Amino acid sequence: MQRRTALKNIGLSFGAVALSSTVVSLFESCQTGEGVWTPKFFTSQQADLVSKIIDVILPTTDNTPGANDLNLTQFMDGYMALVSSPEDKEFAKMSLPIVSKLTLEGAGKEKFSELTNEDIDALLNRFLRADKATQESRWDTLNAWAEAKEKGETNAVPEKAAAHSMINSLRSLAVSAFKNSEVIGETVLAYAPVPGEQKGCVSIEEATGGRAWSLY
Repeated sequence: MQRRTALKNIGLSFGAVALSSTVVSLFESCQTGEGVWTPKFFTSQQADLVSKIIDVILPTTDNTPGANDLNLTQFMDGYMALVSSPEDKEFAKMSLPIVSKLTLEGAGKEKFSELTNEDIDALLNRFLRADKATQESRWDTLNAWAEAKEKGETNAVPEKAAAHSMINSLRSLAVSAFKNSEVIGETVLAYAPVPGEQKGCVSIEEATGGRAWSLY
């Protein structure tokens, strides 16, 4: 069974951030960081959890700002509210509470404020770093559920499979937003405001010192 055959109808396309006028506006509003931010799509608890997850995936280092330095949770919330398809919204609204529940259960905690980086790392180990057989089994289970859903059947949502897909989608969206942010584009990736001469058949080391080109 092809992984996307049924899943294409329940969203899961968060990872490709196209620089539309809406997306550019979201980036700009996140970079200013003005005022008190209130989530539009996530609940407050979900925003807190997403912030913790992407902070572990994209942490601050000595040379590079992290996800929370760039206010990526705010961007992701706006992206989900204003850009994502209805199918993505439906899947996220179903899956995010499952991710929240499994995270607290796995950590043995009752409050999101009690979660540590170690708890989040254990969550990522459980899902994103699971062995190939486990991951394929989850995709197959989610595919089967999605196909049944298309036929009008109301089977119980496979929680681990839905959580795996949602966490994977959050990672994809965060990484894409990170690479497309102005700060990363201009200070971390190879950046040329006005492209000059073309040099064909050169190594990336010679062209950019090993850095990917900024698309910003």
